[in-house]
Amino acid sequence: MKIRSLRQVTDDSNHNAFTGARFFKGSLYVSYRQGDAHVCNEGKIVVLRSRNEGVSFDNAAVIRGRFDTRDAHLYQKEDKRLFVCGFEANTTQPGVYHAGCAYTDNGLEWSPWMRYSGTGNYIMWRPEYFKGTHYCSGYREIIPGKSSEIAWFTSKDGLKWKKQRVLHAGTDQPNECNMDFAADGAVTMIVRREHRSHKPMIMRSLPPYKTWDKLEIDVPLAGPALWLTGNDIWFSGRWFITPSAAHVAIFKLEGDKPEMKIVLPSGPGFDLSYMGVAKHPHNRRRVALSYYSGHNALKDPSLDQWSHPQIYLADVIFDVPYISQWKVSEVLKLPGSLASAVPPDPSKSKIKWHQITSDQSQECGFADASHIIFGKKGIAYFVTDIEVGPVEDGFLHFGYDAPVRIWLNGKDIHTGHGKNPAIADQISLSVKFRHGRNRIAIAMDTSSGTACGVFGRFEAKG
Repeated sequence: MKIRSLRQVTDDSNHNAFTGARFFKGSLYVSYRQGDAHVCNEGKIVVLRSRNEGVSFDNAAVIRGRFDTRDAHLYQKEDKRLFVCGFEANTTQPGVYHAGCAYTDNGLEWSPWMRYSGTGNYIMWRPEYFKGTHYCSGYREIIPGKSSEIAWFTSKDGLKWKKQRVLHAGTDQPNECNMDFAADGAVTMIVRREHRSHKPMIMRSLPPYKTWDKLEIDVPLAGPALWLTGNDIWFSGRWFITPSAAHVAIFKLEGDKPEMKIVLPSGPGFDLSYMGVAKHPHNRRRVALSYYSGHNALKDPSLDQWSHPQIYLADVIFDVPYISQWKVSEVLKLPGSLASAVPPDPSKSKIKWHQITSDQSQECGFADASHIIFGKKGIAYFVTDIEVGPVEDGFLHFGYDAPVRIWLNGKDIHTGHGKNPAIADQISLSVKFRHGRNRIAIAMDTSSGTACGVFGRFEAKG
C-alpha cells in the first residue's frame, strides 16, 4: 500500500468523530458527528464536499434529529442518491435509540432527518446498497452490559426496513458491523465484539445471505471498518496496543491471519478510528479513508486535545502492480517540443534506447530515468507493451513529474503538465484496450533536465 497524502480536515474546538466517506457525482463527501463531547445533547451530523478529491472542502449539510445524532455513515444508491445515516441516542431515556437518515439526489439539496421504520430499537450500523437492495446489520442489547445480538435487515428504498434474521447473539456482545460486497454478491463483514478480548469477527455469506461463515480475528480492535480491493480483504480500527493505549491501524487479511500494514497518525488516547471508506470512481485500488483522532495538540492550550479530536483523510493506493519494464529513449531535441512528438517504434527507429525496470518495492513502481535525462533539455520517450486479456473497457493510471503527451496504440489520449515529485495515480484515464498486446508511449519534456520519470499501471473495468 502507498499513502498518496494524509491531511487534517477539521481544526476547531469541537468533538469531531465517527466518520463517513463516499464519492458521489464526481465529488468526495466526508461526514462526521460533531458535538461538545463524546456523548452530549448537542450531537449533529456534518457533511463536507470536496470537488478536488480532498484538497479543499465546503459545507454540504448539517443534519440533526431530536436527540444526540450520531455515527454519520455515508453510502450511495449507485450515482442516483447519497445517504447519510446514523442514529439518535435518546438523552431522556437511556438505552432508547432511533435509527434514521437524510439523503440528496444532487449532492447539494438534502432532505430533513427521517427516522427509519421497521427497525425497532436496533441501532442500524452502516448500511450498503447492492444491485437493487439496501442491506444493513443492526444491533441491540439483550441484557445490558452482558449480551447482545446483530440482525440482518433489507430495504428497497433505504427508509423502510425489514428484519430477516438474527446473525449472531451472545455474551461476546456483538455490535457495530461494517461490510463490503464483491461483484458476485458475496458479502464480507467485520463485527465488533465487547467481550474481554475485544477481538472482532469476520463473517462471510453468499446470496441470499441465509448462512454465514464466522472467523475470529486475533487482534484487539474496536470501531472497525472493512473494504475489498480485488480479492483482498482490508480492515481498520481502534487497535489496542495495550489496554490503555490505542492507535488507528490498517490490516490485510492474509488467509485467516491479520497482517498489520500501517499505523496512521493517531492515539495514544482511545477516542479514535471509525473510518469512512470512499473508493475512487475511476480507480478501484485508490481509496479515500476518513477517521478521527486527538493526536494533534490544539492551538488553545486550555483545551484538552484528547477530548477534542479532529477529522483526518488519507488517500491510499492498495497493493497494485505497476508496469515494471520500460524502454526509454535518449533525450531528443524536437522542433515544437511535445507538439511535434509522435509515438515511436523502438524496433524500427534509429533512436538509442535504454531498458529500465521500475522498483516495485521501494518506489511503488516508479520508472526512474533520471540517469538518462539529468541535465539534458529536450524530449524523452517512454514505451512499453502490455498484455490485456479478453476485455475492452479499462483504465490507465499515470503519474509524472514533467509535461507529457501519452498515446495508447497510436491514439493520442492525454496531455498533462505533471508534478514534481511525481504522484502515483495522479490521473486515471478511461480507455479501450485491444485484446492481447497494447502499446503505451509517453513523450516527456525533460524540463531542462530536471525530470525523473513516470508511474504507470492498467486495469480492466468491472
